[in-house]
Amino acid sequence: MHWDEREYLEEAWEAFLRRIEGEETAEQVLSVTELNEYVRQLVEEDERLRQVWVRGEISRWQVYQSGHAYFTLKDKTSQVTGVVWRERLSYLKEQPKVGETVRVLGRLRVPKGTPQSPRGGEFQIEAFRIVRETALGEWWQRFEALRQKLQVEGLFDQTRKRPLPKFPERIGIITSLDGAALRDILRIVRQRFTGVEVIIFPSLVQGAEAPSSLVRALRLANSEVIERQIGKIDVLIIGRGGGSVEDLWAFNEEIVVREVARSRIPIVSAVGHEVDYTLTDFAANVRAPTPTAAAQMVVPDREECVLWLRQLALRTDRAVTYRLRQAEQELRRLTERRCFADPLSLFADYRQTLDMLSLRLKNALQHQLTRKGHLLTEYQHRLLTLSPNALVVRWRERMARYADALTAIAQKNLQRFWQRWHLCEAKLRALNPFSVLQRGYALVRHPQTRQVLSRAAQLTEGQLVQVIMADGHLLATVNEVVRRDELDAGSRDDL
Repeated sequence: MHWDEREYLEEAWEAFLRRIEGEETAEQVLSVTELNEYVRQLVEEDERLRQVWVRGEISRWQVYQSGHAYFTLKDKTSQVTGVVWRERLSYLKEQPKVGETVRVLGRLRVPKGTPQSPRGGEFQIEAFRIVRETALGEWWQRFEALRQKLQVEGLFDQTRKRPLPKFPERIGIITSLDGAALRDILRIVRQRFTGVEVIIFPSLVQGAEAPSSLVRALRLANSEVIERQIGKIDVLIIGRGGGSVEDLWAFNEEIVVREVARSRIPIVSAVGHEVDYTLTDFAANVRAPTPTAAAQMVVPDREECVLWLRQLALRTDRAVTYRLRQAEQELRRLTERRCFADPLSLFADYRQTLDMLSLRLKNALQHQLTRKGHLLTEYQHRLLTLSPNALVVRWRERMARYADALTAIAQKNLQRFWQRWHLCEAKLRALNPFSVLQRGYALVRHPQTRQVLSRAAQLTEGQLVQVIMADGHLLATVNEVVRRDELDAGSRDDL
């Protein structure tokens, strides 16, 4: 660029600036307070903003000592603050909780700033009524889902949590270097015990990069490099000051919670205020309501320790003096006992008891020997009784008796059988049909079928029959058949 061109451009720029300054002076310039007052009047004069329903998720709810409640209402992309005055708060059946979705009826206002609280320009909802809805807010749903998942895995079990050391030599702090939490913790440490060494591990505590920054700080604090170069860290404090749910959300991320649970160093979680809860509170060994309370938990009070040591020394001195006095009295009582004055007299009763036991033992042995002798004699007699020779003689005598009895029984049964045989023989002879034939009777039967014909109805004229007689048989032809009823009728006619 040539020199004359450069001068031309500089002159043109100065002319432009002079024109802008002239326009500013021509128009009225507002202060910040005047601008906020103008906006406040616009908001208050808008009829629609005097009574409006707003739906959102409660991300902060805090009741101050004055009785007024301040809250933050948010959705996925925006948030607005609100206030419920004390006289209206008493009409709520139940105060809403962080994470709940609510509908708020109220008017929009822009508070005035004061020298003590220069917060003008932020509009808020002055709530008349708050209605809870059934659905939980998105942040609260994410919080509950992750909490239940990690609880099932056992990350929040009380059995895996360790107690804090009573007198730590070295503590680590994981927080932001610019936050008030670090200043509060260091102030409490200096006040309570200056001999405690403090190691600070800077980390982001808010924003998208905060979870990974917190994880790196936790891993560094637990690393062997730190232990070799600095020394063993006895306890860790992780936390930050208060804020909304989204401000504290880095301490609800899964990677941060798992790293807190994995830490080999006991951890105190101090995130937000007393009403704020994060998942690191459940995974840590101890939850502190505030960073200041965490420092008070971890660092012992030097004055209290000195007072406690003095009291302990005084109690120890008194206890030792009391025990020495008791031991002296006990020694005096022991030296006055009979066991030391006349020790042999203690054995008189034992000697007499020994003599009595010796006599009882002798009598018992004699009684046992006598009883055993009687048993031996009895066993000898039983052995003689059970000898094989005696058994053989007794069995022979018994066999002879059994043989005589069997012979008598056999003869008797044989005689009874012979009698029955003769009786049956006589009956058979009496029933023998051939014996009847010997007395002049004859037996008529069919010559082919051998069937006995005992009825006249079985015969017909000209029929061939066989007649059995005592000494033989003959074949005959029936010339006439006369039945008994015809025979009886003929007899009556003859009469």
